[in-house]
Amino acid sequence: MDPSSIDIVLAVTVLTAISLGSLIKGMTGLGLPLIGVPAIATFTSVEEAVVLMIIPVLGSNLWLVASHRRFLGLLQEHLPFLIAGFAGGIAGTFLLVAIDDRWLKLLLAAWLAIYLLQYFLGDTMRMVFQARGAASGFLGLTAGTIQGATGVSAHIVAPYFNGRDVLPQAYAFLIASAFLICSSAQLVTAASNELFTADRTWLGFVALVPTLLFTRIGIRLAGRVSKQAFQRLLLVLFVLMEVKLLTDVR
Repeated sequence: MDPSSIDIVLAVTVLTAISLGSLIKGMTGLGLPLIGVPAIATFTSVEEAVVLMIIPVLGSNLWLVASHRRFLGLLQEHLPFLIAGFAGGIAGTFLLVAIDDRWLKLLLAAWLAIYLLQYFLGDTMRMVFQARGAASGFLGLTAGTIQGATGVSAHIVAPYFNGRDVLPQAYAFLIASAFLICSSAQLVTAASNELFTADRTWLGFVALVPTLLFTRIGIRLAGRVSKQAFQRLLLVLFVLMEVKLLTDVR
């Protein structure tokens, strides 16, 4: 495959979005697909954006899980959520192929809107996503399906694990494990449906470099930037993405 055949604008967009998302992930534990997918989708299709993010997201979460593997025993309590999440990841990736891009962008815009609602409503919204036992399987299935179809499931995964009375490192391990499982399902299903073209595969592996680099930079910057300023910057970015996605579906 000739790298020169790749669309330069798309390559720059992908690498920029992934670098910014990785920086935020390093600082907060979240943010890579939440920033990357909507940003890339404003320049291309949702399918391309989701597929291009699979390898970087898989790599970053594998790294986080390996770094915090001492918390492996915590996964047993959340098996219904995680197993259902894997099944949902498969189902969602099939939806990615079957649904028109206009509706996918509308779905992506809807989930960004839910993120913004969580930002303003805080604990009120979070309680909705903290089911336990068998009910957690439904949440896992929903999270995995949304992950497969839009590449973004942090709106469900993060609140589900929030407030579980675990250390910050354990929390990072748990959400990274959930994302890793959903991404693995995406990877298998996308590969079986031949969604990984030569260009997408090459660009996905190239994107691993800024993913790991900027995640490490974000970890070092954590605590040096005020939370208030950081949240305001994120809010502006998400609002701009929301407007662009809604404009695209009109």
